[in-house]
Amino acid sequence: MSNENNLIDAEEKKKDKKPFLKGWKNFIDGIQSGVEKFQKSLEDQSKKNKESWEKNKEKVSKFFKDNKQQWDQKLKELNNDMEKRTIETKEQWEAHTKKITQEIESWQDKTKEEFIDGVGLLRKVFMKAYIWILLLSIPILIIIITVFAVILKFI
Repeated sequence: MSNENNLIDAEEKKKDKKPFLKGWKNFIDGIQSGVEKFQKSLEDQSKKNKESWEKNKEKVSKFFKDNKQQWDQKLKELNNDMEKRTIETKEQWEAHTKKITQEIESWQDKTKEEFIDGVGLLRKVFMKAYIWILLLSIPILIIIITVFAVILKFI
């Protein structure tokens, strides 16, 4: 009879251990699936950032290409004007050089503003990506720290 009681007690202890192990396994599986989801979201965000980088890269190259064409066109116009005005008087020449200087300065200011806007846009895109990474990693870190705290209490 005592052997039967011992066997029943041993079986109950095994059953008590199994729910804990089962729960622990489910917990670990949950963490793994969470990590996989987090990794997938990071990969998706990286793809989006890469696509926006490519779009911005195209915009920047288009910007420089357009400005080079504008500059070349402006130079051709200025060369034609200079050839025509070689005959004009000194006063007319000075007025024309002031006009050219103002045009070049205004073009430089416009170009500088456009470049700063483009860099600002890139900066915003990268800041948004960094914020997403932080927002997605904080919950995972909290879970991991909690798990370690619970495990350390039991050890």
